[in-house]
Amino acid sequence: DSVKVKRGKWKYEKTLPADVHTLYIAPFESLKQDNKKGVVTIMADSIPTEIDLIEGTVKGSKASVTISTIFQEMMSAMKSNNRTDALKLLRNATMGNLDSMFPIIFVPMIHEALSLKDLQKIFYTGAPYENHPSMQKAKEHLAKLQKEQQDMASSQAPRAIGKMFTDIAMNDTTGQQRRLSEWCGKGRYVLVDFWASWCGPCRAEMPNVSKCYEKYHEKGLDIVAISFDMNKEAWLRAIRTMNMPWVHLSDLAGWDSLGAKTYNIRGIPANILLDKEGKIIAIDLRGDELGETLAEIFSE
Repeated sequence: DSVKVKRGKWKYEKTLPADVHTLYIAPFESLKQDNKKGVVTIMADSIPTEIDLIEGTVKGSKASVTISTIFQEMMSAMKSNNRTDALKLLRNATMGNLDSMFPIIFVPMIHEALSLKDLQKIFYTGAPYENHPSMQKAKEHLAKLQKEQQDMASSQAPRAIGKMFTDIAMNDTTGQQRRLSEWCGKGRYVLVDFWASWCGPCRAEMPNVSKCYEKYHEKGLDIVAISFDMNKEAWLRAIRTMNMPWVHLSDLAGWDSLGAKTYNIRGIPANILLDKEGKIIAIDLRGDELGETLAEIFSE
């Protein structure tokens, strides 16, 4: 749209479909050529606002000044191809003004980059913008993330913290059938480790697992490794070459392994840590987290 400027002032009136809007003033071509800013974004409110298109500055309502400043900083970040800084700027502007209408301006621009935790905070009960049309897509994204979280929790149900281990029978390296219950729930802590010889991340993590075993085995830690290998020779060779002196079980069925199906394992490395009674007390411990958890347990 366009308006006439008279003595340096102009007035723009329009009936808006919603209660809060911003007004974007595009740059003049001459200002672009002179490398001036020439663009501002302000709140479309009733408070008189003074705009300097050459410098891109705004004087008027607090909301207009704040929004103009944020957009100028965002555009500067985008010109520098720094999308991360731009997103961080808009996120901070949103999370720091949840008691205002600012979120309806910023959230539609970044909602797909926001975490579930952020979106839950944004849509708190009684939020003034909760049912604003501009927030509809963000609400839909929140619902999607909540469903994904529920699905994830459901998929991890067999490994839920506080649940007792589920017993399964598989063959050891000699071909003898063994059961998890031979070690689990027998008065020692047990790390059930899901892995495969062909899994690069599993092999990378193994020195850390070995270090923890050496440090805590005599203090009451056992490890039962369940492999998703299909090739027995590859499985046995990996055990020998990587110095893994703990219990090993496998049905050589790959992802169709009884271990994968029973504990709903969809990616490896994965593990469950059981207490002395066979109750799950932690899952997917890797790196320093595994060592720190065991150190805390065995220092008690």
